[in-house]
Amino acid sequence: MRPRQSIDEKLRVLREVRTEGDLAKILEAAIKYLSDKTNLVIAEAAKLIGEFELTGLEPELLAAWNRLIDHSDPVKADKGCTAKTAIIEALGNLNHDDSEFYLTAIQYRQIEPGWPDAEDTAENVRAGSAFAIARSQQLRIVDKLTTFVDYLQGSRADRINAVKAIADTRHESAIPLLRLKLLSGDPEAEVMGTCMSGLLDLAAQNSIPLVAEFLTNPTENVVYEAAAALGVCGKPAAVEALINALKRTGNKDQQRSLLISIGLSRDPSAINFLISQLEARRDIETVLEALKPSCVYEETQRRVREVMQKLEG
Repeated sequence: MRPRQSIDEKLRVLREVRTEGDLAKILEAAIKYLSDKTNLVIAEAAKLIGEFELTGLEPELLAAWNRLIDHSDPVKADKGCTAKTAIIEALGNLNHDDSEFYLTAIQYRQIEPGWPDAEDTAENVRAGSAFAIARSQQLRIVDKLTTFVDYLQGSRADRINAVKAIADTRHESAIPLLRLKLLSGDPEAEVMGTCMSGLLDLAAQNSIPLVAEFLTNPTENVVYEAAAALGVCGKPAAVEALINALKRTGNKDQQRSLLISIGLSRDPSAINFLISQLEARRDIETVLEALKPSCVYEETQRRVREVMQKLEG
C-alpha cells in the first residue's frame, strides 16, 4: 500500500509539472488534485488549469467549487477563500460564461475570525465574479449594471472592483453610472480615481473637463488620483489641464505629482513642456523623473542630454 502523500508533496508535484510544461502530465495532475480535500492543493490545481487554459475542465472546477461551498464548515474547508478565488480566476481564464453561477458568486461572503475584527475573505471571489459578469454574453447591460450598483455598496475593495467591472462592460450605458458615482463621492480616494480612469478610458474627450475639476479638490489624495488618471489618459487636452493646474498651485507635493503625471502621457506637448521646465531649472530632479517614460524615444533622450549639457556647462 502506497503511503499517503503529504500536502507538501502534492504541492511539489504540481510545481514540477508546471515547470516541465508537459500538457498531458499537467492535465492528469490538475484533474487528480482538483478533487483533493486541502484548499491549497485545490488552488494550485485550479491555477494550472487557468494558466494553461485547459478547456473542458470547467465541470471539474465547478464540482470543486460546490464541494467547498456546501461544506459544513466553509471556513475550515477553504480558509481565506484561497481555493474558491483560484477556481473563479481559472473559470475566467477559460472564458466560462455562466451568468447564473457568477450572479450567485458575486454575493458570496466568508467571515473569518481575526484581530481586532472579523474579516470577510471573499473579496477576490466577488471581484472575479464581477469581471466575468462584465464580459458575459448572456446578460443584458441593464442587468449587469444593476448587479454592479448593488456591488458598489460593499467594502472599499468591492467598490473599487465594482467600478472596474462597470468600465469593463465597455458599454456607453456605463458612462452615466460612473459619472454619478464620481460626483456622489466616496470616502476612499482610490475609488474616485478608479471612476476617473474608467471614464477617461470609455469617453476621454467628454470626461476630461469633469476629471480636471478634481485637480482643485480639497482632499489632496483625490487631486493625486485625478492627476494620475489624466496623465495616463495622454490626450493633449488632459496634458493642458495638468499644466494649468501646475501653474495654479503653490503646493510643492502637488506640483511634484502634477509633473510626474504630465510625464505619464508621453504626448509631444507634455514632452515639450517638461523640456522647457528643465531648461528653466525648475525642480530638475522631478522633471527628469517625469521624463523617464518618454526617454524610450531616442529623440527625447537627445533633447534631455543637450539640455543637461548646457546646464552643467
